Amino acid sequence: MELSTIIFLLLAILGWGLAAFFDKACLSHVDPSGAFYVRLLFMIILFVPAVIWKYPQTKQALLGSDKLGPLFVLASVLLSMAGVFFFLKALSGGAASRIVPLSSTYPFVTFIMALLFLGESFTLNKLVGTLLISGGVYFVSK
Repeated sequence: MELSTIIFLLLAILGWGLAAFFDKACLSHVDPSGAFYVRLLFMIILFVPAVIWKYPQTKQALLGSDKLGPLFVLASVLLSMAGVFFFLKALSGGAASRIVPLSSTYPFVTFIMALLFLGESFTLNKLVGTLLISGGVYFVSK
């Protein structure tokens, strides 16, 4: 596998892992329904009909959240889009049977970020489970 393919794969994993972290982080600032509609607002070019259809809930979510809520939703949207971009770049340089499983190790990034910044508890079971899943994905891709 070429170095650029590996770099794009690692960037895709990081982007998806961080996006899930910001999804979780935003839920401490805005309710899940509000986060969904705020996300749609930030993606207005692609989802204009949905935003218009749910505009009252979108407005309520923006007005009802603190200042960080919409910023966390925006971070999640931007990082998700970056992850897809890097995934596609990695996929274009390698076999789907290897790139897709390897890119699916991003939950490890979310696991670490949740421990460090969201105050989630560390347990040996969580660590071993996350490592086994990530390791299993690696072996599947071999």
